[in-house]
Formats: sequence, structure tokens, C-alpha cells
Amino acid sequence: MENSQEYWIYADESVQSGKHFSKFFGGCIIPSTKVNSIHERLTQRKESLGFGKELKWQRVTDQRLECYIHMITAFFEEVRADHLRVRIMFQDNRSSLLRGAFEERHIPYYKLYYQFIKHAFGLAHMPEQATGTRIRIFLDQLPHTKEHAIQFKSFIAALPTNAQLKQKRIKLDPSHITEIDSKDHIILQCVDIVLGAMAFRFNKMHLEKPPGASRRGKRTIAKEKLYKHILSEIRTIKPYFHPKISTAADPHPDGRWSMPYRHWLFTPKK
Repeated sequence: MENSQEYWIYADESVQSGKHFSKFFGGCIIPSTKVNSIHERLTQRKESLGFGKELKWQRVTDQRLECYIHMITAFFEEVRADHLRVRIMFQDNRSSLLRGAFEERHIPYYKLYYQFIKHAFGLAHMPEQATGTRIRIFLDQLPHTKEHAIQFKSFIAALPTNAQLKQKRIKLDPSHITEIDSKDHIILQCVDIVLGAMAFRFNKMHLEKPPGASRRGKRTIAKEKLYKHILSEIRTIKPYFHPKISTAADPHPDGRWSMPYRHWLFTPKK
């Protein structure tokens, strides 16, 4: 990915309370100069496939499976070309953050979201620019109250003052932390599909059957097939990729910045 004086981060969240894995966060980072061209290519592919509505994991059906497969291939073409980099974070319920703590539900949610933004994209390892690097952050609409969202954004806005990031001269204006509607952002829609697929498979939802049925439903089977296709796309980048563990940042910690695709199994410090 080209060195840039400005990067855009798109971020989303998925299943926050799964049977086995929870608190899924996903996103991508893109040089600002690449955003429009990526958006145009993905939008053209979406239109050519006949999608009239927003792409969402929850809308995957057996009738539309092949179209979703073609769409996700187009997304990973951008990843393979290193036009954008994708990061997924999740937590094993056995090591749940604040397990048993009597905190409001939004508190661990925002604590983990903060950790995702701060660490998942490898900002501490990004190339230094003499004049600094501007970051813009686009969050899918936050699920809690306006007051909670404002407080969360204020913590994110303070990231450039963090000791780990200060030397990178990151510029992050509070007005550049924006909530967006994913239906207007095809890049975020693609992130939703990848994120949803991981949450689906990790929580063994591919084994579920309708009440009273002896076989899985067609939609469940289609979603499992799409998950397998996504896994095959990732393995064109990382051949020995294991989806349920953190992707090693090789050959050195700078890989946290440079790797095109990476998973992070978040484990809280004892």
C-alpha cells in the first residue's frame, strides 16, 4: 500500500454475544487517494451483479450466493492488490473481557472498540511522514445513546497523544470521526460480509437446523459456502491462515501495519 499523508479507516461491529465467540469488530484502512477508485470498482461490480439493496451478511440466500461470491472476490482483489488492508478482531468467551463484572453493557463494548481502532491497524508501525499523517475514521452507526457515542469519540480523538502513537505525528481532528450509514458505503458493506461470516462460523451457526427439521435450511448452507469461499480468498494471501487465532505479524512487528489481512483474537491481560 502506498505511503500516504492521509488514511481512511472504516470500522464495523457484529455479534457481541455469541455462543462461543463474541465482540466481533472489523474494518479496513485505505490511503485517501485510493478510496474513490475502490468505491467505483466495487459499486460497478455490485450493479453488474444486479444488487439493488445494501449488501449484508444477513441477506445472503441460496438464490444470491453466486452473486455474493463474485462480490467478495472483487473485494479481495483490492486486498490482494494492497489497495486496502483488512483487520478482524474477536474474543473467545472463555477469556471474556470483564467477565462477571457488573458494568453496563456499553462499557466493555466501547473499551474493545477503542482497542480495535488503536491497535488492529498497526498505526504504531506506520511509516513516519515529516509533516505527519492525517487519519479519518468512519464508524458504522453506533448502537447506544448519543451521550455514549460522544464520549467514545472523545477517547478516539485523543489517540494522537498516546505514547505509542505520538512519534508518528498522527493528526486526528474530532470532526473526522464520523458515524455513517453503511448503505451508502460499499466498502463497509464488504467488511460486514467478512465479519458476519466469521461470527457465523465461529459460533457454529452453520450446524443449526430450523425447529422440528432434520436438515439445515438452504440459507444456512449458502452462508457456510460463502464462509468457505471467503476463507479460500484469505488463503490466497496467507496460505496457512488459521481463522480462530491471531495472525502472526511476520517477519517483524511492522507486519501489524503492512499485512494485507489479519485476525486478532483479543485476550485481555490478567
